[in-house]
Amino acid sequence: MKMKEMLQVALDLNQLDVMPEDSGMIYDNGKDIKRVMAGIDMTTAELAIAKQTGFDCVALHHPNGITHPDIGELFGRDHMKKLMECGVPINAAQKLAFARKEKSHQATHSRNREQFPSMAKLLDINALALHTPADMLAEKYAQHVLDQLFARNPRCTVQDVMDELLTIREYKEALKGQQPEVWVGSPSSFAGRIYVEMYGVGAPSLEEYIACSDAGIGTFVCMHATPEVIEGMKKHNKSNIIVAGHMASDSLGFNQILSIWEKNGVEVVRVCGLI
Repeated sequence: MKMKEMLQVALDLNQLDVMPEDSGMIYDNGKDIKRVMAGIDMTTAELAIAKQTGFDCVALHHPNGITHPDIGELFGRDHMKKLMECGVPINAAQKLAFARKEKSHQATHSRNREQFPSMAKLLDINALALHTPADMLAEKYAQHVLDQLFARNPRCTVQDVMDELLTIREYKEALKGQQPEVWVGSPSSFAGRIYVEMYGVGAPSLEEYIACSDAGIGTFVCMHATPEVIEGMKKHNKSNIIVAGHMASDSLGFNQILSIWEKNGVEVVRVCGLI
């Protein structure tokens, strides 16, 4: 496959016209890609190892080497969309989502954006990153599974949600200590309306969680959550939070893209946290 074809797979699976700002090509030498080393987090060390061991391309999940100047726009746009999906009014959703846009930009202002791309070019090995597209797929997959649970049993509990998540291979095979856990609420709590929160560049703020909870979300299923969010939502005392796990959730989305590459004849070797 060519780099363009591989990236198009991620777009097509998500019905996207353009690649999100945190994803896409890092370096493309134009050659056919037959062997890919794929991982969640990869550095220039993995680039060198891939080159030495005969790979044509490295495929990252977390966007080391993506050079878009304003990830903050993607952050605000996606968070606003997701707040509105939860039932937050558009005016409140806009203010909550874009409140962190400037901080997101500032956080990446001093980042060395050329380290990874320059080494890929020097080694002449293809490199790409697929962050938001993979996370979107993970969210969609898990949401579908949990929507089916809720349709079967509207009075399902948090434990029922946990059990359903563990029917998904990536969560079942996550490392010990990184499988789904209940961080707010209890296993016997009624789940209520379930919302899976997995894409948007960064996790929601406490204020975003509270707004969504007040709009009717009973249980959030997320990749990770800060101590501030956990303590704040315990005090808010309306909704539950299940932390499904970061590496497993990233793998759930990324694997859907990788499997299409494999069906097109590309050999994929999974490393660096990819389940």
